[in-house]
Amino acid sequence: MSQVKDRVGEYPILRIGMIILGLVISAIGVNGFLRQAHLLSGGITGFATTINYITGMNVGLMTFLLNIPIFVLGFMFLKREFCIVSLINMVIYSIILGLTQEVGSIIPIKDDIFIQTIVGGFLNGLGVGIVFRARASTGGTDIIAAILKIKKNIDIKDTNFASNIVVVLLGSALFGLSLGLYTLIGFYVGSIALGFIKDAMNYQKSLIIISDKPEDIAEDIMKELVRGVTFIHAEGAYTGEEKKIIYTIASSNEIPKIKEIAFNQDPGAFISIHEITEVKGRGFKSKDL
Repeated sequence: MSQVKDRVGEYPILRIGMIILGLVISAIGVNGFLRQAHLLSGGITGFATTINYITGMNVGLMTFLLNIPIFVLGFMFLKREFCIVSLINMVIYSIILGLTQEVGSIIPIKDDIFIQTIVGGFLNGLGVGIVFRARASTGGTDIIAAILKIKKNIDIKDTNFASNIVVVLLGSALFGLSLGLYTLIGFYVGSIALGFIKDAMNYQKSLIIISDKPEDIAEDIMKELVRGVTFIHAEGAYTGEEKKIIYTIASSNEIPKIKEIAFNQDPGAFISIHEITEVKGRGFKSKDL
């Protein structure tokens, strides 16, 4: 059975590079765009930014302090390796946030709150997504989201977006409804970017193939793609004819080859392709989050 190659797992240097890149991108989104418009970022960083607005305390320091009780929960419910790596990332992220706190002064976009919202939200979500892609997190509500993903199968981007409603309400109370709504838009853009980059190049699809030559098609799929195939016995409602339906799951980049195999064997084959949220089992790389 073929296995999706885990480049991140094979090359630790690549993983470290992805994590640092993601943290830097996220910090630039927060300090370079969101804070310049007095908008809030998501999760713990958002609360830390709020405290910064009120007291002037360093964003990185507050992010570190607020993360401590959350990591206690993380070590109770999540994989130890994930928590240790995330703890290291959180410390690094806090440092990067502190060092880049004034990066907004060199970014020319200063008076367009809409652009600041979109770009800041996108960069923040993109950075966090890259970190998740490397099987780690920036701590904070990402840890809570990871716990809910594993225990309740609630998607991470949905948990983050829901938890950020609290930050929106806080921002609206402190800085006005208008800035609160812009913050909400930034969260939405960030959740889309996070979900996309986290799952990029790791999509699976299920295929149902109805053909008069199911054995030949199945044999070619197993031989050329090394994918498992299941026969489902069915009966045509109109003809009453018994058929073997081919059911298989494959990566997105394997779909064209399966189509080619099916139509080469049977030009009259019927193929139905469906999106799949998650696949666990032999032959597929399990998503940690």
